[in-house]
Amino acid sequence: KIKMKKVAVKIGLELLIPINIIFLWILFKGIAENKISAITIGVIVMIFVNIIFFGIKYYFENEYLHIKSPFHNLKIDIQSITKIEKTSNLFSSPAPSIFGRVEVYYQNNSIVISPRNFDEFKNELLKMNPNIIVKE
Repeated sequence: KIKMKKVAVKIGLELLIPINIIFLWILFKGIAENKISAITIGVIVMIFVNIIFFGIKYYFENEYLHIKSPFHNLKIDIQSITKIEKTSNLFSSPAPSIFGRVEVYYQNNSIVISPRNFDEFKNELLKMNPNIIVKE
């Protein structure tokens, strides 16, 4: 039987709003000056950014943590996770928020994500693998 549980993704308005404002400004400037290239760029980039932000999904399925984004699909065996810790690492990752980032260490890798509720995420992982080291 497949057991699946979604993990809510924290969408950082601190990133989403400024990016959209910049490209809205480009869009409106393009409309005001009747510049098709500015209108096109504004619309395309805003659509692209929003697809990236809202296209990120995390979920548990059986013994795996799935991390999906428009450009990245990862399936991590929860038994291979050694540590999770809150981080301020800003490297590119499927974490659409600056705040509330969590680094998940597994095998010889790590990935940064942004679950909306760290405690729920941590507790769900620990139910399946109580050996995970948690650093908050």
